[in-house]
Amino acid sequence: MKVITKNAALILLTAILIAGASSCIMEDRLVEFVVTEETCAPFDIDSPLANFEEAAVVFLADDLNEVLGDNDAAREDIVTARIVSLSYSVTQFSHTHDWDITGAVTVERQDVTDGPDTLLNYTDQSVEGALGVKVQASLNEDGVDLINRALDDFIAGGNPVLIFKVANGGVNPAPSVSDHIVFQWEPCLVTHIVVKKDIEVPDPF
Repeated sequence: MKVITKNAALILLTAILIAGASSCIMEDRLVEFVVTEETCAPFDIDSPLANFEEAAVVFLADDLNEVLGDNDAAREDIVTARIVSLSYSVTQFSHTHDWDITGAVTVERQDVTDGPDTLLNYTDQSVEGALGVKVQASLNEDGVDLINRALDDFIAGGNPVLIFKVANGGVNPAPSVSDHIVFQWEPCLVTHIVVKKDIEVPDPF
């Protein structure tokens, strides 16, 4: 599977006065942008067991190149890129009763040997309670460090590919052959990419 959710937002860190620009002399100025990228890895769960696993592949380099292109930037313009937040959400659920799930999501590199490391843990999470809701998750340092290393490799010219895996260890009530636990959900990472570029601005003098 590949990433299906993107939300790239461009925030200017330097305020620029543009009123009356047509009558001003223009000059080049180096400014910094923050490009915000939200990447979600979808999991489609259908299991008669409490202990289930599911994997999602994220082509991180492709997604970063796309969001940079959408904002008229390239990887050589990047100053730094770091994970800033993590959430998860149930995107589809329809059942006669709720489930409480306990487990973890891990991350590893496919392009090089790195990981797996735990990205997040969830305990007694109501599936129905997370439907359409962004549940903020605590960032696990090991998993975040792995992704930040992948971001550094991207800046250096690499093409990192990530594998996210959900490893569920408990379900209440217990599923069975006649009562599968069925739902779709996704963890979402928000990355801030600081970009430096020369742009034309009005010279007030």
